[in-house]
Amino acid sequence: MTTTRARWIPLAAGALVLAFLALYIRAKLEVRNDITDFLPDSADKRASLLSRELADSELARTMILSIEGPDGPSAAAGAKALGAQLARDPDVAWIRGGVDDAMQKAAYDTYFARRTYFASDRPGQELSARLSDEGLREAARRLKDALASPLGPLIRTMAADDPLQLFVAQVGRLRTAQDDSLHVEGGQFVSGDGRHGILFAGTRPAPFDGAAQAQLLARIDDAFARVNRDAGGTLALESSGVNRFDVSVEKGIRADIQRISWVSTLGVVVLFLVVFRSLRYVFLGLIPLVAGTICAMAAGIALFGSLHGLTLAFGSSLIGVGIDYAEHYFSHYTVSPDPAGPMASLVRIWPGLVIGAVTTVAGLAGLAWTSFPGLREIAIFSSVGVVASLLATRLFLPPLMPAKPKPVRLRRRLVDLFGRAMVAMMRRRHTLWALPAAGIAICALGLPRVRWIDDISAMNAVDPRLEAEDLRVRERVTKADPGRFVVVLGGTDEEALATNDEVARRLAKAKDEGLLETFSSVHSVLWSSDLQRRSRDALAADATLPNRLRAAFEAEGFVASAFEPFLRDLRAPPQNPLTVDDVLRSPLRDLLRPCRVVLKDRIALVASVGGLRDMPRLQSLLGDRDDVFFFDQRTFLQSAYGRFRTRTLQMIGVGLLVVFLIVHARYRRIRLSLAAFFPGVLAVAVTVALLALCGTPLNLLHLVGVLLVLSMGADYGIFVVESRDHPEELGATLLSLVVAMLSTVLSFGLLGMSTNPALAALGITAGLGTLLSVVFAPAALVLFHPWSGK
Repeated sequence: MTTTRARWIPLAAGALVLAFLALYIRAKLEVRNDITDFLPDSADKRASLLSRELADSELARTMILSIEGPDGPSAAAGAKALGAQLARDPDVAWIRGGVDDAMQKAAYDTYFARRTYFASDRPGQELSARLSDEGLREAARRLKDALASPLGPLIRTMAADDPLQLFVAQVGRLRTAQDDSLHVEGGQFVSGDGRHGILFAGTRPAPFDGAAQAQLLARIDDAFARVNRDAGGTLALESSGVNRFDVSVEKGIRADIQRISWVSTLGVVVLFLVVFRSLRYVFLGLIPLVAGTICAMAAGIALFGSLHGLTLAFGSSLIGVGIDYAEHYFSHYTVSPDPAGPMASLVRIWPGLVIGAVTTVAGLAGLAWTSFPGLREIAIFSSVGVVASLLATRLFLPPLMPAKPKPVRLRRRLVDLFGRAMVAMMRRRHTLWALPAAGIAICALGLPRVRWIDDISAMNAVDPRLEAEDLRVRERVTKADPGRFVVVLGGTDEEALATNDEVARRLAKAKDEGLLETFSSVHSVLWSSDLQRRSRDALAADATLPNRLRAAFEAEGFVASAFEPFLRDLRAPPQNPLTVDDVLRSPLRDLLRPCRVVLKDRIALVASVGGLRDMPRLQSLLGDRDDVFFFDQRTFLQSAYGRFRTRTLQMIGVGLLVVFLIVHARYRRIRLSLAAFFPGVLAVAVTVALLALCGTPLNLLHLVGVLLVLSMGADYGIFVVESRDHPEELGATLLSLVVAMLSTVLSFGLLGMSTNPALAALGITAGLGTLLSVVFAPAALVLFHPWSGK
């Protein structure tokens, strides 16, 4: 009775610990899908930080909605109606469809009183000509023309206070902040072809929060359906936004994983039932997997506060290596059980399981040293899970195993078959050298042809129709090149604005010289306080200006005394310049927010550029200041992922050395160490070479697959070597390897059928690599330790 109770006490204690951790997970679990976790902390800290912030900025949260109608008025009316409905949606932070009365009033309230502060952004060079006698005569003629234009009634109300039309000029700059691809009809943005009403919408959920964004997109579609029904079904909606691509990709991944998971789960269950003929082993095999997942999730929450969705997906898959420990135990116990019972059978193979787990963790350690926070999280999550799975195998399984395993004829036949195969390989040992020789030959042909692709977009299957729609919408709205910016940094908003004033002048010069087609800068909305003061001072400091202005305007037919309000304003005490806070508190804030990014200790002002024709000359024109740089997000990410790949390959090399030292510390004989180590390495090399020979470019997920194969390959080699002095168990060991390989192919290899390139890369690499590991593992033992089994 005491022995029985002692056997169950550790199991009960472990179950209580897991239950406590499960409750902790339930209370604390927060799953995030922030893509910035998989953006690198690169050597260029400013570009790295900017890239991470841009991924969750107002710019990334902005959607463009394009409503096409049979004519311009219909399109504009449809856009206004849709905008009114979306303005009530709780997940729409803001909606902007044009320049309405409220926007016009906001512009007037914000800028008119400070119109002299925005007279010229080059007061020292430009105002001298504009304020000359001839310049003032020209200003009077322009005012006369404006009064005769359709806007004459509006201009007349402001002419006495603004004869130089400084406010009108600033309103023109605000229009350029939007883009000259759009114009306004009846207060509504309309595309250049006049057929599409345009809306800009900011979303409250993060752009990569797939669940929330999917719900928002569905509500947008429902709202448009109502608007279109009211319009007689004559409208068509197209849209552009980062969220649409994220939802589309996530939907495809989820569908693939659900479909493949059902197939793989059914396949693993059938496999276990065929080999072990009992549901008991199916459930027992899940225990290490569940225990490892619970421990890994608890550790991840404790260390990181939350868990990334990809950590749960890929990390849990890597934890799946732990099921191999249970399966290896099942095979040995059901074929050659120790007379002392289930625990004695586990103790006999325990050293091999421990070494296998240690080498797996050592292989995963390379990910923990990457510059990608998300991959570091996966590495730690998986390492904790693998160790927990191993401990769960030791703690939970022996008490739950049957005292006398049920004999299964098929299992015995397979064990005998694999045993005879080992004997046959031993007899033809010299012929067996052809197997690694063939692998090495494949490596020699394929490895030089390896081509890496570091473009993260290539790892996602983007719907071509969605991509074409996105391009059409953007071409209607803006000429800016996606992801290309000129960035100005400053410790404060004022510092950034001061630098941005000069950068905007240089960009204007670049545009005049034909280096780029267009640019959109914060400078259209706001200047630095210093420049605003210098602009006003250039007007107010000229004591001769009042008399010369009266004379110039009188010469063009105006009554000179009509402009006394403007001249009194010049003599009045100066106001405080317009600031960033002033704009952010006004209805004009949406003109500024997408272009202003708050970094950890700096402010970034982002100017988009379009039609860039000569990047080196533009960079030269911008100068070599540390606080100004050209940022191409796609080029930056490609470079960063290229550095990551190089570093990861280096860490894999270091990891392999550590794995070999661990294995050698166990066996102390170079031939045995090679027998355990060589299969996984050769399997990975041949897998990569075969992919290269097939013309498949390799990406980040191929590297993850390589780490997985190295981990499993090391386990397979170790399991075989551990059985070298027990010829009667070699057949059982090979059976366990084949079952482990088949379960891996079913759980990972089937991902190779996914339409998502990332999942397919992981599946093909893991499936092919584990298959080759099973082939090479027994051959390596025979070749490097020819006395085994005799």
